Amino acid sequence: MPTATFFRLPEEKRKRLIDACWGELTRVRFTDVSINQIITAARIPRGSFYQYFEDKEDLVWYLLEDLRTYFVDLLRNILVEAEGDLFVLPLLAYDRFISQRGHTDPKLTLFIQLLRLNQGIDLQSFMAGPSNFLPDELWEAVDPGKLRQSSREYADQVFHLGCAVLGFAIVETLHDPARSARIREMTKVRIDLLRYGGAAEGYKEVTV
Repeated sequence: MPTATFFRLPEEKRKRLIDACWGELTRVRFTDVSINQIITAARIPRGSFYQYFEDKEDLVWYLLEDLRTYFVDLLRNILVEAEGDLFVLPLLAYDRFISQRGHTDPKLTLFIQLLRLNQGIDLQSFMAGPSNFLPDELWEAVDPGKLRQSSREYADQVFHLGCAVLGFAIVETLHDPARSARIREMTKVRIDLLRYGGAAEGYKEVTV
């Protein structure tokens, strides 16, 4: 956690430092982050860095928590707008993260670069913790009555699958922004499959 001195910095200086930190975190893996690179880009003395953060691990976790807060707050607002419907969340989130021209939310762009550089990052712990993927802040906004089962565990699985659909749509769009409208339509189909299932009426399950 940053020190009180960090939060007392003038806004321009604090922004310059954070921009320099993000520049480094999106350049190399967490383990290779260089404080020298950060202080050079931020134009501050090395001693000043340690007045703001205990070490580079302190810095990394602060930025990750700031990113997590951004995503959770955004998804919570969308979920409230969707009246607690987890099945509506992925498509609305896609519309917030990806513009009609295929442009990506800047915070999402940062996060994707972090994932590329740090393969194997624990997304479950990033989102909510070791036992759930659905953060508490989102669970509080869920309407369990819209689910086949009203338990937190069931909602967690629906959220997990919805995030998979959303993540795949975002990756497809980044690969080919010109197809964003088509990708959005396919995302809706996938969400409908998640909501209603894909089996024909009267389908008899085969034991395997």
